[in-house]
Amino acid sequence: MTDMNAKLKNRIDELIREDVLSGTSLIMSIFGDCIFQRGGVISLASLIQLMDVFGFNERSVRTAVFRLGQNGWLASEKIGRTSYYRVTESSHKRFIIAHDKIYGLSHHKWDQKWDLVLLSSVELENKAILKKELEWLGFANIATNVMAYPGCDEFEVHNLLYNLNMTEQVVVFRAEALHLWPESYPTLKRMVENNWPIAQLHERYDKFINDFRDFLNMVEDGEFTELQAFQLRILLVHQYRRILLKDPSLPLELLPTDWLALTARNLTSNLYQTVIGASEEFFLDIARTAEGTMPPAHPKFYKRFGGLKLTEAAY
Repeated sequence: MTDMNAKLKNRIDELIREDVLSGTSLIMSIFGDCIFQRGGVISLASLIQLMDVFGFNERSVRTAVFRLGQNGWLASEKIGRTSYYRVTESSHKRFIIAHDKIYGLSHHKWDQKWDLVLLSSVELENKAILKKELEWLGFANIATNVMAYPGCDEFEVHNLLYNLNMTEQVVVFRAEALHLWPESYPTLKRMVENNWPIAQLHERYDKFINDFRDFLNMVEDGEFTELQAFQLRILLVHQYRRILLKDPSLPLELLPTDWLALTARNLTSNLYQTVIGASEEFFLDIARTAEGTMPPAHPKFYKRFGGLKLTEAAY
């Protein structure tokens, strides 16, 4: 092992120790990044091998997938003596939303309009469910019984209310902030900072950039193993996913001028592109389904971060 390779190994091991990884969350990252676009099914034995490289033993993996099954994310089936886990129909949409947010462009042009969801007519037992789902879409509770977001996807909100059978309990408004005096826009930005976790997200982006910029510098010369490529790929996506799924993707006009989301995305894209080929070799050598090796990836896989530098025929 070369000095650079050994240094990379030590730094990866250090990151794994520092982060105190959650088994359930890491499995979700592996499913979302590696498995979902290849049919969404993997053998438990394969998953145990993949989790082993992050320090998780068989018992902890079994416990984690059991919990994910209880929460409706994964379903298990047994063929002979082998167990397999697959993405459930109920969680399929969530995986698609997360995939598009992580690997695509997250910011959109804002029309200066705000979408307000009035919850005062929602039955009490349904209110907590609806608020959680709206928060997943980026909404924040700006006042009692009022959830807001600047420029939401109306199709997503419509589908959400329809699927929750709440179309007759909710009123949705479109509003626009009136700039009645010169100081009104800074006041609007302060309102955003008070209701969305802007400061916390900025700190998390900053730490993420500092951690993974070092890794990019270390692997740019291509001196790393397939195992290290896989570890880096999953740790990168895992950390990025945890931040990004908390990021409401607000319009840039409402965010601080030194907002770090674009820097973090570019770093993620560059490092991901650097290790994706070798990491796929490692993953595909281990991962198995009931039919044998993993099926070909969905075309969306190759469009990640604007287009992976891989040939579909190679995988």
